[in-house]
Amino acid sequence: MKHSFCRFSLCAIALATMFFSSCNNEAAKTTTAEVAVFSLDSAKAAIAASNKTFGGTFANGDSTAFVGCYTSDACISVPNMPKMCGARAISGFFSGGYKWGIRNIKLTTNEVMGGKDAVVETGAYELFADKDVVLDKGKYIVMWKEENGKWKMHRDIWNSDAPAPAAK
Repeated sequence: MKHSFCRFSLCAIALATMFFSSCNNEAAKTTTAEVAVFSLDSAKAAIAASNKTFGGTFANGDSTAFVGCYTSDACISVPNMPKMCGARAISGFFSGGYKWGIRNIKLTTNEVMGGKDAVVETGAYELFADKDVVLDKGKYIVMWKEENGKWKMHRDIWNSDAPAPAAK
């Protein structure tokens, strides 16, 4: 009896050890897989491509492509105006900018940092009218999020380097 009890105990210990070590291995695989999915270099490349598309939307008058660079619940914080959120508001902003004469935006990224949940980009912008006439220059900060497998702008704020108008 003692002999079969010992054999049973050894089998139980062996099974428990295999079970717990396999659970730990699965947890390690999941954690490793989650970490391996995010790549800051890939995010930077996606941001560079999106910025190129974004700038050119004014040249083509393409409000759909402009809005497509933003998440579905994005907000833009335009200088001297209330925050605007959602595709409709952002499309309205595009229309106003187009009427104002914007025909291209050049974005120069200074730094990109973050992780799988969000990436922050800082940089400089230039707004152009026809014939590459500079309308404005300034700086920006954009928080990017992945939506449907694509990095998109989620929060966008910028301000001009032009001096403030003199007080009256």
